[in-house]
Amino acid sequence: MTQIIKEYFKDCEEVVLADPIMFGDYKMASPTDEEAEDPRLYEDLGDYDFIKEKLDRMLEDYGFDNKPMSLVLFNDALEHISKIHRIIRFPKGCALLVGFGGSGKQSLTKLATFTAGYDLFQISLVRGYKEPDFREDLRNLYKLVLVKP
Repeated sequence: MTQIIKEYFKDCEEVVLADPIMFGDYKMASPTDEEAEDPRLYEDLGDYDFIKEKLDRMLEDYGFDNKPMSLVLFNDALEHISKIHRIIRFPKGCALLVGFGGSGKQSLTKLATFTAGYDLFQISLVRGYKEPDFREDLRNLYKLVLVKP
């Protein structure tokens, strides 16, 4: 494929063979700025350095209003945040994150949620957590959804 592109499409070779090819709609996101517009432009995010710089700023902004997270944003983490962000921005988007404990599923989801400008609702499982507790958590979630999607 690379050889064919180099041979027949020399004028756009650099763009087509760029690594990584990552798209998202958070390039211009600014969740802490109340008056900023959210154009939701799904566009090329550029290289890992640009994405890392953008998400490092988001992580720093997240730490101002919430408990700061010390995340190491390596390339796989950047890709996972982009995937989670894309999923939750879709109407009725949902995902099941599976992995070892301590692998960063919750932290990456918190950052992706913050980047999207959404509020995060999390159930806290404690000893003795039963079905009535779950139902009460759902009631609280539905009350929040009525205020802000």
